[in-house]
Amino acid sequence: MTTRDTMYSEDISDSHKHVVSVLQDGVTKLPPELDEAGNVEYKLQWRLAEGDGHALYIVGVHDNGDVVGISDEEFEHTIDTLENMAQQLDNARIVSIKKRVLHDSERVVAEVRLAQKAPLPQTELRVAVLGDYGAGKSTVLGCLTHGEADDGRGKARLNLMRHQHELESGHTSSITLSTVGFDGDGRVQNYTNNRSAEHIFQRSQHVVTFIDTCGHAKHLKTTARALTGYSPHVFCVVIPADAVEVSTTTREYIQIAAALGMPLMVAVSKMDIADKAGFAALMHELLGTLDAVLPERSKCIVVNVDEHQSLADDMMRMSVVPIFTTSAVRTLGFGDLTAVLGKSLAKRVAYSTDGVKPFEFHIEHLYSIDTVGTVATGWVHSGAVAAGGAADTQQLVIGPDSSGNFVEADVSSIHTLRTPTESAKAGMSASLAIQPRSPITIQKGMVVLGADQLEAGGRRISSEFTATVTVLCSDLVKMQAVVVHIRSTYHLATIVDIGSSTELQPPGCAQATTGLRLRLSGNVRELIYPGMPVVARDGRSLTFAGRVTAAM
Repeated sequence: MTTRDTMYSEDISDSHKHVVSVLQDGVTKLPPELDEAGNVEYKLQWRLAEGDGHALYIVGVHDNGDVVGISDEEFEHTIDTLENMAQQLDNARIVSIKKRVLHDSERVVAEVRLAQKAPLPQTELRVAVLGDYGAGKSTVLGCLTHGEADDGRGKARLNLMRHQHELESGHTSSITLSTVGFDGDGRVQNYTNNRSAEHIFQRSQHVVTFIDTCGHAKHLKTTARALTGYSPHVFCVVIPADAVEVSTTTREYIQIAAALGMPLMVAVSKMDIADKAGFAALMHELLGTLDAVLPERSKCIVVNVDEHQSLADDMMRMSVVPIFTTSAVRTLGFGDLTAVLGKSLAKRVAYSTDGVKPFEFHIEHLYSIDTVGTVATGWVHSGAVAAGGAADTQQLVIGPDSSGNFVEADVSSIHTLRTPTESAKAGMSASLAIQPRSPITIQKGMVVLGADQLEAGGRRISSEFTATVTVLCSDLVKMQAVVVHIRSTYHLATIVDIGSSTELQPPGCAQATTGLRLRLSGNVRELIYPGMPVVARDGRSLTFAGRVTAAM
C-alpha cells in the first residue's frame, strides 16, 4: 500500500466544507474523492487556490472513502511526502497535524492542514516593447523569459507566439504578456528555473511584465491599444543592429515616449550579424535622433557596468536613456538589461496603497468562466479592493457603455499575479470576478471605480475633450477625422479646434506641442480625465500622441 493510496485530499472552500471528520470515533467511511488527475504538487496548488490559501489532506483513507489507517512508519513517510510537495511549490507549509489511533488496530488516521506562506510584498514594472517590423522584439523577449539562445531563425520567439498564423509568418499580430521575476536576493526567476508563470510569481518580490507589441503597420491598432490600455511604466524600443538607418516607425516611438513623458530604454538586437562600419553609422544616427527629441536626457551605452541601481534610478527619473547591445544567438547583453530592470521601480506618485485613495481599475482583457462568470484582467491605478467589496466599503460601479452609463457592481474574487488573494492594491495587475447588479455588456476599456469618484479629480463622462499632443505626421486640419485610442478602446473622433500649447509639455521634450479639441463621433461618451494618455492614428500611420488636459 503506497502513500498515494491512503492520502485523501478534501476541498475546504466555503461551499464544500466537510461535515464528518476522520478524527471522530466510529467513522469508517468518507465520501469518495472524485478528482484523481494531476501530479500531487499541482493538485496541492489547486487545493490551496480552491481553499483560499488552505488545504486539508486526510491520511489513512482510500480515495473511495474507506477509513483503513496506516502504520506509524507509513505515517512518517506520508508527512515527508506532504512536506516535499510543499517544498516543490515553494509557497506552502504544514500548519497542523491531528491524528487518531483506530480502536481495532494500531493503525492511525490523521488530518494534515497546509497553508500558503505569507506572500512577500511584491512590486511590478510594466515594459512596453516597441519596434519596427523585423526588429527582433519577440526573439529578445524569448531569450529574456526562457533563458534560451536563438538559433538564428527565430526559435526563441516561438515561446511567445499565440496564434498559428504567427508561428507560420514569424510576425506578432497580438499583444503578448511575458514575465521575468526577481527574488529577494535579486536572482532572476524565469522559465529556466521555474515550471510555470505561477511559480515565477510565487518566488519573486519584483516582477517585470513585458508587453510585446506588433511591428507591422497593418497591426497598428493593436500596438496603439498597448500604449494607452496596458499602463506601461517604461518604453523599450528595439532596433536591429544590421539596420541601414533608424526607421520612421522607430522615430515615432521615441517621439511618443517624449510626448507621454515616459522613461525610455533602447535595446539593439542582432549584434551577431552587425558589421562594424554599419553599426557605427546606425549608432551615430540613433544618438542624433535621441538628442533631437530628448535633449535633456543623457544617453548611455551600457556594456558590463556595475552601477545597475543608479542607472535604473536615473532611467526612471527620465534623466538618462540607457542603450543595451544584445545578441539572442550568442545570449550577449542580457545580463545588464535584466539587472537594470530588476532594480527599476515604477513611480508611485499616481498610486496609493494605503486605502485612502478611492479604487480605480482599468479593464484590459475579458474572460468568461462557467463557474465564476465574467473575469476582467487589468491594472489597479489607485486605492484597493477586497473580494466582496471595496476595502473601504465604497460602492463600486463599472462602465461606461457607449451612452456613458455606469452600473453598480460587486467583486466576488480576486487574483493578483495568478495567485488567489483577498485584495488588490494600487500598482499591481489583477484579475477580478465582476458581477454587475444591472444588465451591462462588459467590454475592454471600461473602468471599475468608486461610485463617488465619477465626477472627482477632473473626471467627466463626456464626448469632447482637450489634449496637448505631439504631431507625428503632416500638419493637422480642423474637422479632420482620426481614430483616437483611450485606455483599451478606440473611437472615431473629429478635430474641432487646433491651438498652440506648451503648458503641459513633458519635461526634457524638445518637440513642439499642439493643443487640440476633439469630439468623439456617433454620440459616444467616455470617462475622461486630465493626464490620460491618448494616441491617434489615421489608417496605418500614427497621427499624434499626448495627454488629456480637460474634459468638456
